[in-house]
Amino acid sequence: LIAYIFDAKPLFPASKGYSYADTNYILVGMIFERVTKKNLYAEVNRRLLKPLKLERTIPSDRRVLPEVIPGYSMPNSPFGYEGRMIRDGKFVFNPQMEWTGGGFASTPEDLAKWAKALYEGKVLKPETLAQMLNGVDTPGGRGGGNNSKYGLACQIRPSEWGTSYGHGGWFPGYLSELEYFPEKRIAIAVQFNTDTGRQIKRGLRAYIAEVAKIILG
Repeated sequence: LIAYIFDAKPLFPASKGYSYADTNYILVGMIFERVTKKNLYAEVNRRLLKPLKLERTIPSDRRVLPEVIPGYSMPNSPFGYEGRMIRDGKFVFNPQMEWTGGGFASTPEDLAKWAKALYEGKVLKPETLAQMLNGVDTPGGRGGGNNSKYGLACQIRPSEWGTSYGHGGWFPGYLSELEYFPEKRIAIAVQFNTDTGRQIKRGLRAYIAEVAKIILG
C-alpha cells in the first residue's frame, strides 16, 4: 500500500492544505506495530473492543467475514467491481487492504456506542481528545464539505442540533455514516448495503437527521 504512492508528488507542503487519504492511517498502523511489537488488531480488541463491549465489531482481514450481508456496488466503481460483493460466502476481493484505513466490519449499534464512548471522554485523555477535535477547514478537499472541518480522523460539521462529530464510510457495496451531537449527548449511525446513491435517494446525513428529529422530538 505504501509502495503504491512512493512516486507520487505531494499535493501541497505539509500543514498547508487538506486532502483525505488512507495512506496516513496505514503509516500510523505500521508505526504502532513497530513501537509496540504487537499485532494491531489484537491490541484494538484488547484495549478498546472488549472493554467497551463492542461485540459486533470484527477485523475485515479475510474474504469470509461472519454475519456480514452482501453489499452491492455501483456501476463504474473505482474498485472495478459491480453488483454483489459477496458470492458463495466470500468477498469477490480481499478486504484486508483496508487495515488501519478502516479495516473493521461493524453494526450501527456498535458504531453509536463507540461514538458515545469516544466523544464523551471514555477513550482518550482530555488533551488528546481536544487535539483530535481541533479541525482544519476542508473547502474543496476530498472528504470535506461546506462549512466542515476535519480533525484527527473526525469530521466536524454543522447541524440543526449544533456542531456534530463523526465520520462517513465508503467501501465497495456499503455506506456508513456516524454523528455524535455533543449538545444533546446522542450518537446516531446508519448503514446501507449499497454504495449506489440513487438507490438510497438522499445523503446519509439526511437519514441521521430524520432519526434525530424522532429522538429529540
